[in-house]
Amino acid sequence: MGRPKRIQFAGACYFIELRGNNRQDIFLSNQDRRHFLNLLRAYRERYDFTVYAYCLMPGYLQLLMETAQPNLARFMQGFNTVYTKYFNGQHNTSGHVFQGRYKAYVVDKENCLLDMATHIHLECLRGGLRDKPWRYQWSSCSAYVEAESAEPMVVSGPVLKRLGKSRFKQSVRYLHTIKEQMKTAARSMFPLVRGVYIGDEAFAARVESQVGKPEAPLPPAGDVMEIVAATAARHGINKETIMGRGQWREVARARREAMHRLWKEARMGVTEIARLFSRTASAVSQAIRLIEQR
Repeated sequence: MGRPKRIQFAGACYFIELRGNNRQDIFLSNQDRRHFLNLLRAYRERYDFTVYAYCLMPGYLQLLMETAQPNLARFMQGFNTVYTKYFNGQHNTSGHVFQGRYKAYVVDKENCLLDMATHIHLECLRGGLRDKPWRYQWSSCSAYVEAESAEPMVVSGPVLKRLGKSRFKQSVRYLHTIKEQMKTAARSMFPLVRGVYIGDEAFAARVESQVGKPEAPLPPAGDVMEIVAATAARHGINKETIMGRGQWREVARARREAMHRLWKEARMGVTEIARLFSRTASAVSQAIRLIEQR
């Protein structure tokens, strides 16, 4: 009953986005941000991936990276678990830090790398921060606009090579590009194809011919909660009750129905549903099975 695996292959380039659970912040202090980046450096060595750009915002983060091996899922699972353990221990909290499944779009490295780097570096403006992108401490933009990169984790060469031959010219032109795009940053969009690829149809077809079709993307969080609320209302209870720990017969019946609808209609995996309802994956599988056997 699990969801299909993500598209993974050697040399795949991804735009990653992670958000806080229930729209909560995932960074409460600069120490959290430093720990996150140190952890990312350590995992980069372990899993052999390249970091092109990143931006840490209070409630979410964006990352542009390339994997040398088809191991994105293993890296993200381990990384998220370790950071969650740190965060809960540091702030005396419990439960999930990240919201559901992370977004991972496959990027056309040959044609979209520069656009995606600038998109990420402009995120601090879209997020309402006043810092100029090249002065924002918690993104990799400064590694691009300086004549010599002071951030050894970030590999800027493949992006900057499109802007000139010398590092000085590359940095000047990148800064100019950022300043120009600041004027329209709020409307900045990337070319998303089939809900999974950043590029064009030819790129999507090329990838799928090599590695197969991707999983269906997760529905927006609002759609998920609409299904839960609608199921609860049909049974004459509220959303909080259906997601709670109550085991009354009618509540349990409604909860099983909601889990089944999320699995079938929203195409959520058992693990994601288990996290949403604070249940075990086996309990969710059993609930879905009971509905299917009717």
